[in-house]
Amino acid sequence: MFEQAIVDQNPHWGGQPYNEGVRRDVLGKILEFLDLPHIISLVGVRRAGKSTIARQAINYLMGEKGINPKNILFLNLETPQFSRFRNDVASLERIYDDYLKLAAPEGTVYCFLDEVHFFPEWQVFVKDRFERKGIKFIVTGSNSRLLSSEFITLLSGRALPVEVFPFSFAEFARARGLDVGDRLEALRDRHRFRGVFDEYLRFGGFPEIAFIEDSALRKEVLVMYARNILYQDIAPRFGVKKAQELENLFFYLTSNVASLYSFNRLAALVGLTDKTVKEYLSFFADAHLLFTLDSFDFSVKEQIRSPKKIYAIDTGMAAATAFSFSENFGHYLENLVFLALRQQGREIYYYKTATGLEVDFVCREKGALTEFIQVARDLQGEKTRTRELKALFRALEETGLQSGTIVTYEDEDEISEGGRTIRVVPAYRYFCG
Repeated sequence: MFEQAIVDQNPHWGGQPYNEGVRRDVLGKILEFLDLPHIISLVGVRRAGKSTIARQAINYLMGEKGINPKNILFLNLETPQFSRFRNDVASLERIYDDYLKLAAPEGTVYCFLDEVHFFPEWQVFVKDRFERKGIKFIVTGSNSRLLSSEFITLLSGRALPVEVFPFSFAEFARARGLDVGDRLEALRDRHRFRGVFDEYLRFGGFPEIAFIEDSALRKEVLVMYARNILYQDIAPRFGVKKAQELENLFFYLTSNVASLYSFNRLAALVGLTDKTVKEYLSFFADAHLLFTLDSFDFSVKEQIRSPKKIYAIDTGMAAATAFSFSENFGHYLENLVFLALRQQGREIYYYKTATGLEVDFVCREKGALTEFIQVARDLQGEKTRTRELKALFRALEETGLQSGTIVTYEDEDEISEGGRTIRVVPAYRYFCG
């Protein structure tokens, strides 16, 4: 019944590797997990490249591990051939049985289930097959539930979640033929690095967008991405009846990335109830469109009560759906630093000093504060320079840390005061590591 669809989705059975495109940094973590018995779940916003990463893993299995191509099954469950059976979980068993008849695999089977959340009860099939042994599951999805403790508990603690983002700057630079790991090249070819960084800041890191040359088309595609997620994923999944309200709130938030918000203030600004705003924000988070950042406080209660900051999954999408790019230049730069810290797996907050001064990011590790990072478009104006330095030096003094960083568009400096040092780093250098 499903034979043709299975064959069509598995051209690697002929022994030819897939075109990998830009090799993704997160692939290293996935390859480490392949030898473990656990289920691997790749989770991230739509169009971030999860399917491509899965195919890069298939290439590795065939080329480096010598796995028989027919022992590797790839199924995109969102395709019409399969999605019409989405409410019948028994169909997954029938699909897998057809695969066994077609391929007759011997030994461990590597089963890639792409966009797995389209089958609401998929975990029933995966859990049953997993417990029979002899199968390694790698699943992908756009639903944050795949990262949740509820999901991990459901599969008896046997799941290893991996969060997938659009291109980092390092990956975007590789797509442009630059190696950010080569410090000499970054210094020697700094003007080209800056140009590529400008492009990355303005248009973001969605893989498909990186290879579109026309700026207007890039913007159209990014708006389409956003609307597809809002209207085709979020609205039907959560039963949102007034999807236009969903879009209005999302577009307002992308126009105000890196800004503080409270539920009450947002509700008043967009004409919705507090309850609705909270729900919509949770929907955006579930689809990996937007993130919120808490203020650091040793009191969890105060942390929860404090205003939040909002960040977008991609500066290109934020700019395409916002009212103006130039006015938010510094905020988009801050958004990129947030995403870089998230991709590194850092525990991050924003910080308020005892006198109410704000530092954009503070990192915590094993319960201790370890690093302060401030972001500013530039430090050329005396008022801006005084404000940014005062906040950062005060935060260092309060916490006993000796150094901090200010990321700017192109300023570079080192400033010492009272035995403490602040390093001012141009953005393209900061993202080169």
